Amino acid sequence: MNKIHRLPPPDCFDNQIQVSKNKKITFYEELWDNNGKIKPRWNTTCKEGGNVSKIRQTLLEMSNETCVYCGIKIDNTDMDVDHYLPSSQFPYLAYCWDNLLPSCKRCNQNSKLDSFPQSLFGKKIVENILSDKFEHDFIYDKAHILGSIAKDDRLIEPTFDNPEEHLEFNPEFYFYESQTKIGELTIRKFFSNHKEVAEEWEKLSKFIKEIIVKNQDEQAALDLVNFYITLHGKEYVCLKFYQYWLKEKEEGRIDRV
Repeated sequence: MNKIHRLPPPDCFDNQIQVSKNKKITFYEELWDNNGKIKPRWNTTCKEGGNVSKIRQTLLEMSNETCVYCGIKIDNTDMDVDHYLPSSQFPYLAYCWDNLLPSCKRCNQNSKLDSFPQSLFGKKIVENILSDKFEHDFIYDKAHILGSIAKDDRLIEPTFDNPEEHLEFNPEFYFYESQTKIGELTIRKFFSNHKEVAEEWEKLSKFIKEIIVKNQDEQAALDLVNFYITLHGKEYVCLKFYQYWLKEKEEGRIDRV
């Protein structure tokens, strides 16, 4: 899992632009549709004459068109806009830029679902522009909410956390080892089906091993691995496998059974 640098929001979701701020407040005041569902304005607004919302475009750009959880390559069709703190529990973060992440459908719909820290159960958390509009327990300040209140009972948030402080990937045996409680919870949520995940990673490991065996030029091998990453994503585990097999080759162990 990679650390992700959060980009600034597109203008339509930028709270520093007064027109956008006012419009977002109106969005929150008209949050639900006639069926009681939150209007998915992260998909439907900010299109600026195109077919795809700038919100979705910026999220994809932010993660280099990959799922922030499993790392696979995604495009606009494959992507879900994940609410790190789910809008079902925290509706007044539905349009909060700092709460949105690009995810593949499998991670969002099958793995993460509406999970949230139990330390925040029943708490009303609002985006800062709503602090004088709606009753609340907390304003969404990540340093306080994620770094203090929910520091031990949540999933990794890749734009806030450094995943390597919480997870260590074992390229020899194809699994993540937890370094912290939130690392353990993240593994349980996204990588708990160890057999299926391990089989997928084993195939990838063998593929990268073959690249290194067949290419005496280290840079040529790395270029091929990077080309695979460009097409399929999985940068973090690919580079871990590359480093592992390169070391095995250097130490004369790459041909071992």
